Amino acid sequence: MARLHTTVESLSVIDGVRQSRTMNVRVVEPLPATAQAVAKGNLYVLMELGGETQPTPALFRLLLNTVQGVYYDSAGGITGGITEAILAAHQALAQHNAVHPNEAQLGGVSCAVLRGEELYLGIGGPAVVLVHTANRVDQFPAELGENVIPLGDREAPAIELFRTSIDRTGSIIQLSSEWLARVPAPKLATAALAPDIISGAEYLEALAPSRSVLSALLISIAPATPEQLAAAAAAASAAAGYTSEATSRPAEPPPVDDAVIDGSVEEGDETTEAEPEADEETGDADDVAAAVPVIATAATVPTSTVETEEKEPAGRRRWPWLLALLIPVLIIAAIAIALWMDQQRTLAEYQTQLQGAQAAYDAASAADVPEDTARTQLAEAKDRANAALALVPDDEAATGLLTEIQARLDTVNHIIPLYKLVTLQPLGGEGSQPTGLVVEGPRVSILDQGTDRVTRYGLDEISGLIPEASDGVLAERGQILPDGQIVGELIDMAWAETGGDRRTSNLLILDSNRNLLQVDSTTGLQPLVVANRDQWQNPTVIASYNGNFYLLDAGQGRILRYRPTADGYSNPPDNYFEGDATLDLTGVIDMAIDGNIWLLYRDGTVQTFLEGRQAPFVLQAPPDSPINNPQALYVGSDAGTSESLFITDAGGARILEYDKEGNYLRQYRPVDQADLEKLRKMTDVEVDEIDGTFYILTSDALYSTDIPQPS
Repeated sequence: MARLHTTVESLSVIDGVRQSRTMNVRVVEPLPATAQAVAKGNLYVLMELGGETQPTPALFRLLLNTVQGVYYDSAGGITGGITEAILAAHQALAQHNAVHPNEAQLGGVSCAVLRGEELYLGIGGPAVVLVHTANRVDQFPAELGENVIPLGDREAPAIELFRTSIDRTGSIIQLSSEWLARVPAPKLATAALAPDIISGAEYLEALAPSRSVLSALLISIAPATPEQLAAAAAAASAAAGYTSEATSRPAEPPPVDDAVIDGSVEEGDETTEAEPEADEETGDADDVAAAVPVIATAATVPTSTVETEEKEPAGRRRWPWLLALLIPVLIIAAIAIALWMDQQRTLAEYQTQLQGAQAAYDAASAADVPEDTARTQLAEAKDRANAALALVPDDEAATGLLTEIQARLDTVNHIIPLYKLVTLQPLGGEGSQPTGLVVEGPRVSILDQGTDRVTRYGLDEISGLIPEASDGVLAERGQILPDGQIVGELIDMAWAETGGDRRTSNLLILDSNRNLLQVDSTTGLQPLVVANRDQWQNPTVIASYNGNFYLLDAGQGRILRYRPTADGYSNPPDNYFEGDATLDLTGVIDMAIDGNIWLLYRDGTVQTFLEGRQAPFVLQAPPDSPINNPQALYVGSDAGTSESLFITDAGGARILEYDKEGNYLRQYRPVDQADLEKLRKMTDVEVDEIDGTFYILTSDALYSTDIPQPS
């Protein structure tokens, strides 16, 4: 996994004026590859307080230190550590309020933990976090309730936990709750879309109204450059190295938090996070201690500089020789002890991670655990098992547990394994780009937009596909039609069933010369009469239902519906959308009809229309990962027998199944790694609902596989 580079900016605005420092934030970024970074990642905290008096910097420092210390010292995983840290801050604030009732404060806190490309969020009391990744901005929590229990109250606040992924680039904005009360949410989301966090902070500053106290912590995320990786490696090496002072003493070890931004430290303060700091409320100093083995070197051995002519005793002359022999032995022993201690620490951390993974897996495997809870626990178990493997690579116990965790996670996520893809027809070759598939009984038609050719095969269950004619070509670019027209580039094809004045079922093909071609078993390839085709602007997708012909014209923003006539579709079309409305259809990549019209967009969203009106429909996100690179959808035949909606997700190497209300049902994914890679090249799918078969078209072959029945 590529390392990510973060850039941080904080903002504090009081009465519309930006302050020179932000005392309520904490950023902890351990050096990469350290045990702390592997186990707990980076920590970003924004704390807000409010009361009859102004909160002091010392109080913010106390609470931020509590969150940081408890999180990194907790024995549990990331979500458990965040929960413990927020509750500890609540207890510390409640104790402060009990001791200093005249200075009582209530507040909220947001904690963001970034480990690799995984982002964990914990929120206690009023607070909100915006996350920009994968061309979208999400708000956590989605709504800020009116009865949120704050930190420092008599009752402990409810801790809200979230987990998402950062797609290698993005941004995180932690906001104090007052922003939502004073600024519309869409404007706040715009700050997350700023080209950089400096611009984002300036935009928030411009939005901040007068007579308000607002703060924010902005984190920008991007892949680390080679120079940044080299600098991080150098910093890690320096932190673990030794000084070259005259005494040759070991360098002081780095503090627990290798890189800390503490907004509560005022400019000019001589104390830093690396030094013990006196607490302004209690007067106690932080204990900072580290056990470092002392290594003796020649520079530490005193030698006499007094010149004398007397002959030294023989025993005395032997001491330098003995020291010369002893010093290397001491060095080797010190190194061995240090290595042994490091090994013991590694093994101890490994056991902690493995035991935590096992405990989370066992909890998720209980019969009465809700699926959402089980997913969170299994994700935690998976993270900890991977952390154990990072400490002890190829460990059988951790590897075996990771396999069990993944199997259980697949069950919870309703992942149905596809055990074998059968190759029906190898495809591909120079310039080839198979994109369209129609399966009707024993006939299979494949549209290759790279070679501008439609080929038809006969389906043989034993030998695969057999060309119907000598070469099986139904239509190709440059072919001369009976009316003298020339076939242009092939755009799309669809199967048209009988209905109305359409008396036969045929394959329809659309080309760039605005020809609608019909494949007839008797007369071959024939152009159909189509009214108003000279008015088409950018036809991209075609479909047929109940004899009607539908053409999606992205240039007009319309779906044109042609009703069949004896010679084709000679009557002018009507706009399918109610009231002759138009719609932005530029992102549509597939269209299917089962009575409703279904549109699949390039970003994975789906819209459905009934009788020209858009119906309410939201496609539920898959529980394991969002849709990435969708290609096609299948909703059933003209008979409307299918109760499911299937979407090919080439990026996820899977076929997703939904009900027609948009609820996620399950997904089908190959077990074999080679088959998994084949599905990353998917371009179309057909579903035989009667025989229970997927026909999967990819850029280099046509495959079939049985549809497993969910248990």
